[in-house]
Amino acid sequence: MFLPATMPMASAPRTRLIIQAIIFVGVSLPNLLDAFSSSVSTSAPFAINVAFKVKPERRDKFLQTMANNMKRTMSTEPNALQFLLGRDIDDENVYYLHEEYKTRQDHDDPHRLTEYYDDCIQFFATDPFAEPHRADEFALCHEPPTLKVSNRVGAVCLNVEICIKPEVREAFLEVIRNNKRGSDEDEPLCLQYSWGESCDTPNSFYFHEQYVGEEGVADHFAAPHFEVWAEFASKDPFVKPPVVQKYTIIDPMNL
Repeated sequence: MFLPATMPMASAPRTRLIIQAIIFVGVSLPNLLDAFSSSVSTSAPFAINVAFKVKPERRDKFLQTMANNMKRTMSTEPNALQFLLGRDIDDENVYYLHEEYKTRQDHDDPHRLTEYYDDCIQFFATDPFAEPHRADEFALCHEPPTLKVSNRVGAVCLNVEICIKPEVREAFLEVIRNNKRGSDEDEPLCLQYSWGESCDTPNSFYFHEQYVGEEGVADHFAAPHFEVWAEFASKDPFVKPPVVQKYTIIDPMNL
């Protein structure tokens, strides 16, 4: 995907700050997530991108908490397909998460009803973050993985938000489908290209991409399907600048 500019991690609208709302507004977790569920089928493949800016003195506890959540999610939940954590390439206190589930329902139950998920919520309530974190939930626009996805520590990742004008939607979808097809089939150093539409905001799309090192990223930018995307992106199709988060996968259990 063409990434016009790397944007700083920014606060999201209140409706997208799911856990912040739970903690600071006092909305119960089931009621809040039920409200989000109404706008997306619970049978669709489901994914989440989350960005955290952690206070330096809370970093070790954050990593410990996330490591436990990751390990237990992937070992005990059959329909949890992917759970990874990565660190920003420039800021050691900024972390990104990507999760995928077979369906939205699999995230709602059992995942968010587990003891280890509750441990995360309780930790988040102790003011460990330097700024509000954002959680972007989206329904995948393609088939989910058939098997659980293993994390490749050190892979270069991109989490991206793209919000398009309604009138270019069909052209956008065609270009992105072509981009995914080319990335999956023609790029040996592309490990993953997942994308989908926001669960609550039409025409807002989220991406998770993985590459083998900077060489893989460079190969993607040089690919013919990237040129098609770059041409589309040059025609002012966005309602706001894309948000791009670049990071490398880490193993929080072995830092």
